[in-house]
Amino acid sequence: MLDSGTILTGMGVGLGSVAAEVFRVRPVASLPKAAKHSGDEALELESLKTAIAAVSLEMNDLAEKAGETSAEIFEALIMLLEDEELFETASAQISQGWNAGTAFINAVEEYADIFAGDTTFEERLNDIRDLARRVAASIAGISLGLDIPTTGRFVIVGEDFSPADTAQFTQAVVGVVTIQGGPTSHTAIICRSKSIPAVVSCQQAKDLVDGMQVLVDPVGDRVVVDGQESDITEALSFIAKSEDPIIPVRANIGSLEDAIAASASAAEGVGLFRTELLYLSAKTQPTKQSQATSYTEILKAAPAGPIVVRTIDAGSDKPVPFLDMGDEENPALGVRGFRLIENHRDFIVDQLESLEMAREQSGREVWVMAPMVSTYSEAIEFAALARESGNFKVGIMVETPSIVYQIAQLAGALDFISVGTNDLSQYLFAADRMNPSLGAMLNPWQPALLRALEQIAAVSQEAGVSSGVCGESASDPAFAVVLAGMGFQSVSSSRSQVGIVRQALSSVTKEQAKEVFEAALTGLDADQAKSAALAALAAISAK
Repeated sequence: MLDSGTILTGMGVGLGSVAAEVFRVRPVASLPKAAKHSGDEALELESLKTAIAAVSLEMNDLAEKAGETSAEIFEALIMLLEDEELFETASAQISQGWNAGTAFINAVEEYADIFAGDTTFEERLNDIRDLARRVAASIAGISLGLDIPTTGRFVIVGEDFSPADTAQFTQAVVGVVTIQGGPTSHTAIICRSKSIPAVVSCQQAKDLVDGMQVLVDPVGDRVVVDGQESDITEALSFIAKSEDPIIPVRANIGSLEDAIAASASAAEGVGLFRTELLYLSAKTQPTKQSQATSYTEILKAAPAGPIVVRTIDAGSDKPVPFLDMGDEENPALGVRGFRLIENHRDFIVDQLESLEMAREQSGREVWVMAPMVSTYSEAIEFAALARESGNFKVGIMVETPSIVYQIAQLAGALDFISVGTNDLSQYLFAADRMNPSLGAMLNPWQPALLRALEQIAAVSQEAGVSSGVCGESASDPAFAVVLAGMGFQSVSSSRSQVGIVRQALSSVTKEQAKEVFEAALTGLDADQAKSAALAALAAISAK
């Protein structure tokens, strides 16, 4: 039993806090044990097809409830569920005598054995296993719905929460604590978008039990047993001292709904338009005209200002049906992003040309950038393609450490660069961003990442290339100040964070932002760097 006042540490999500009663999310009902069928293979195959269709429908329903934030994840889950090779593997299991539910679970485990050691696949495997359990449960007539209260106020505690789990959060969920997870986990993304205070990667949370009163204190990166409002780590109060932020704050979007919502914020344009979200369920390659129609609608709805479009970032955990990328042992290090140019040049050219059609029809200022660029030659090739296809400002994503050392050589070839901190952290620390046990490595306050970002901003400025950051880190108002202090010329955040990020960047001068950044550099680990930056911000606010 944890004593009153015990502090459990983790990684905070959000700026709010809440004190409420713990509700441990219990394991769902057990599935039937592995069993053989009675001999009717055709019946088992039909049963499996019916269950897969039912779970696909359930995922679609949950996606609608969860909202646009989860659209990408649910689309990917449905594709995994309906994968033909997985079904064929399950069919072979049925031929060996296993019943439909057991066969599907066995098929997933066969995949697990094949890809053992591939951290990217192993993280996705957690989601696939969840789907397999749902298929088996559908066949057995068992419900896997979370037993979460619908009334009252509770901090729910669990190992971690899948996309299907978070879609079931009720109004009674006022706080979340997970034992695993990290700053880019689905739980963190959903809680941030819904303004639910959360602490993830909190190992000691395994000792929390029902009925305990806890304070979820994200600003302090902690959970306090029997904590009260008086124990809250006071969030920095950003008081705007100028009408405009010291650098522009743009919004991240992936759909028409996102564009409409971003227009209701104070975003100065779009810093990241994730075009692949439009194609995750497309079975055939769309025509240029159909792409142009979709793009035009979104460009017209987007907030005023430049719109930075990322060309398709398919591969790894974002498979696109009409792009055959084959089987890879390590997809995160394989053919993804601009590397698709070798086998799918026609689609990338079509996409650029359809964006030019949409630019002309909408009258908007469009910038285009390629993801996963690792070499000088790739950057030059994309720049040439983009300029041949339309009247764009042209740039690249900086997500791999290798391209950091060639930005200087790209002077005159690029108009801008945009840093994706999620992927840059992943490759800098050799830590899969989807692996829940490596969340601490992806903390944007890690000193090594700060040094890398400092170099990117400085080299870009020397090369005359405009620089921005569109990763998840830019949604943290304090970190956005640090980025401005490094010399980045814009940030792009989740649309729900645009207001607070603007406020933070309106509360300091560029010189003060540099002071905050220099304070962060004194930290020897992520916690020290963050604490030093926040202390510097507090001192500036007190003046």
